Amino acid sequence: WDLNGNGARDSVSATNWASHAAAFPKAHLSLGCPDTADADTNPGPCLGYELAAHLDFDTDGDGATYTGTGTAAASDSDDDYHNGGSGWAPIGNNSTRWGAAFKGNGYIISNLFLKRSATDYVGLFGAASANARIESMSVADAYVYGRNYSGILVGSNYGTISASYTTGAVRGGEYVGGLAGVNSGFSSNVGSVTACYSRASVNATASRVGGLLGQSSLGSSVYASYSTGSVSSSTSSFIGGLIGRSVGTAQYNYWNTQTSGRSAGDGATGKTTNELKSPTGYSGIYANWNVNVDGVAGNDDPWDFGTAGEYPALKFGGMDPSLQHDGDHDTDNDGLIEIYSLDQLNAVRWDLDGDAAQDSVSAADWKKYGAAFRNLSAAGCQSGTCAGYELAINLDFDTDGDGDVDSSDDYPNWTPIGDSTNGYASNFDGNNKKISNLTMAKTANADDIGLFGRVSSTAVISGAALADVDITSSGSGTSLYIGALVGYLGGTMRSSYSTGTVSQTGTGTGAYVGGLTGYMPSGSTIAASWSGAHVSSSAASGEAGGLTGRLAGGAITAAYATGAVSASGASAYAGGLGGVLHAGTLSAAYATGPSTAAGTGGAAAGVGSQITGSNPTITAAYWDVGTTDIADDADGDMPEGKTTNELQGITDAYERLFATWDVNVDGQAGNDDPWALGTWMQYPMLKFDDMSLPAQGSLAMGMASPNFNHPVVGQAAGVCLVSGPSMRAAGSDGTGKAPWQWQRSSDGITWTDIADDGGATYMRASTSADLNNYLRACVALNDTAPEGITRACVHMFAKTQAASGG
Repeated sequence: WDLNGNGARDSVSATNWASHAAAFPKAHLSLGCPDTADADTNPGPCLGYELAAHLDFDTDGDGATYTGTGTAAASDSDDDYHNGGSGWAPIGNNSTRWGAAFKGNGYIISNLFLKRSATDYVGLFGAASANARIESMSVADAYVYGRNYSGILVGSNYGTISASYTTGAVRGGEYVGGLAGVNSGFSSNVGSVTACYSRASVNATASRVGGLLGQSSLGSSVYASYSTGSVSSSTSSFIGGLIGRSVGTAQYNYWNTQTSGRSAGDGATGKTTNELKSPTGYSGIYANWNVNVDGVAGNDDPWDFGTAGEYPALKFGGMDPSLQHDGDHDTDNDGLIEIYSLDQLNAVRWDLDGDAAQDSVSAADWKKYGAAFRNLSAAGCQSGTCAGYELAINLDFDTDGDGDVDSSDDYPNWTPIGDSTNGYASNFDGNNKKISNLTMAKTANADDIGLFGRVSSTAVISGAALADVDITSSGSGTSLYIGALVGYLGGTMRSSYSTGTVSQTGTGTGAYVGGLTGYMPSGSTIAASWSGAHVSSSAASGEAGGLTGRLAGGAITAAYATGAVSASGASAYAGGLGGVLHAGTLSAAYATGPSTAAGTGGAAAGVGSQITGSNPTITAAYWDVGTTDIADDADGDMPEGKTTNELQGITDAYERLFATWDVNVDGQAGNDDPWALGTWMQYPMLKFDDMSLPAQGSLAMGMASPNFNHPVVGQAAGVCLVSGPSMRAAGSDGTGKAPWQWQRSSDGITWTDIADDGGATYMRASTSADLNNYLRACVALNDTAPEGITRACVHMFAKTQAASGG
């Protein structure tokens, strides 16, 4: 009702001016125009309007504004501008055009819905006159369905549009474009589009249809702009990737020949996806893109080119490139969408098949997904076909950094991704990036608990690193599946690990609890993975294991566990690797953590407390009889108990106990050499897929050479622990300095220095909070160790002894 943007009534009817005043309380005094004696008729030099906040047409927040067919959803009637299913009424028409300034200031208008298939001049603005100047506008996830002269931003433009973009979909008859239906002009310097882009899909029934503009007429101009959306029409004339038909001036414009489905077009040059994505700035095809967009002298540097794998985005007038980069979240072109935040990790639950498409997800959930991935309706893959997700950075659930995950953090009680009805079914590559402090406290009878509740047979979880998890389930039931990484593993887990605690404290009759996963059915696999998590269950018939509660038919190969395992139920089982090894295969694996069972079940074997059922095949699997306090059964069958010295390698070669440990872990042809077998006094560690040795090294000990001068990762510089009442930790740095010793204090928590030479730099942990209540002795290394390690630690549950004289 103020198409000239001056804040004055002019010829507006009393009814409409009352509506304007209702929207702007004290309208004549608060529009930003100087007050005068007659504010109603002469308010001062107002030039138009500007956005001061993000706006969302989904005003009830239910995610429902339109469906893909253009049919308004029933719940849309709750939105403010539903208008009986017609949606937004365009601002201005061909007889009374918008004729003032409108600036977006970087704010986003989301979920514009407009369904007026019998109406011409359709868009956020129906028509704009030569006096109109539309600048820095962001219209995302729009759905515009008009007849002729239809575009998301403007139906027909005689004015200036600069530094603006649109995403979503537009439908119509003739003169249909992703940004504007037509860019018109009667003389020079009108109908101008500069530094704009559209990623909207465009579909029409007639001619003059384009990804950005349906037509750019004589006297109009289009500069430094591009489009990537699909373009189609039921007619074949004047259909273009960027402009359907251009008889005006058009320079330095491009469209994507792959995503548009168009091989030809007017006023632009077709480019491939890779050609359009460039980190080189104003050079190459973008050499002339530093243009003037505000009409003031001088170019305005409007573009941000991101990195390789991202389309150019706009940064002019407060626009945020991070909210635009860029519809393609697969920057390395590997088919996996990069995750940069906990919000994005959380959003994976709404795309369980990893294809970045809505599929059967509700509109409300899909809106949340789009919000997590930079307000775009789909994440998108450069490769063209999404196949899952990958971590791009380390993530920490202690979001406020106070050392405790609680209600002040973003996700204090994580909800697992996937459940027994719909499991995660795609790829997830952690890239060995660390996820720290995952915390869950479940009181209900949730049956699938972990970072992922359940993954299906098609899922592959790899390179996942969970540090310091704190997972507790107090639910009661007969089928509780609880693990740090996955509750119920139907697919494959590879090159992954967990540390922390996983516990089930309910009084149910059955629970499967594991350091990595609770349950492994037929077809599941754990390969080249380990856990240092401490696992416990109190269920009457609970099954607790260092890696899995029950191996029920899957395969475990090249794996180990070091955490303590306990089961207190009346007929429960606890085992170093698995609570119960019922069926499947187990090979090239070991356990060092103690396992105890209080009831009639048992912890008789250090690897699996009960080996029963379908007679699982076990090959070269061992437990440490010293650290677990479980003696070898002496039956000659696998698994077997071995001493610490037997399990700690000497030559870093596949020989002796480890002769068959060079196994296949990735499912591809050939063995994969997954182990770093270490040297004297060092347990085997995993090196497959660039797994972190320091993450494992704090649980191992060793020395690289007899003179101690070049310690290996994780070594404790000759430290040995002497079991018995004194609980001493002692060692020497090998340079002739006097030995140092620590002794456990009477409180059982702190340590007392007994002796040191005062010259070496030694450190010790002073509280039981260090590393899950296990005390440790640490020594600074005199020489810089590999991978930047500067100290090494020995944990009190590792009753290791030097080879001689220790």
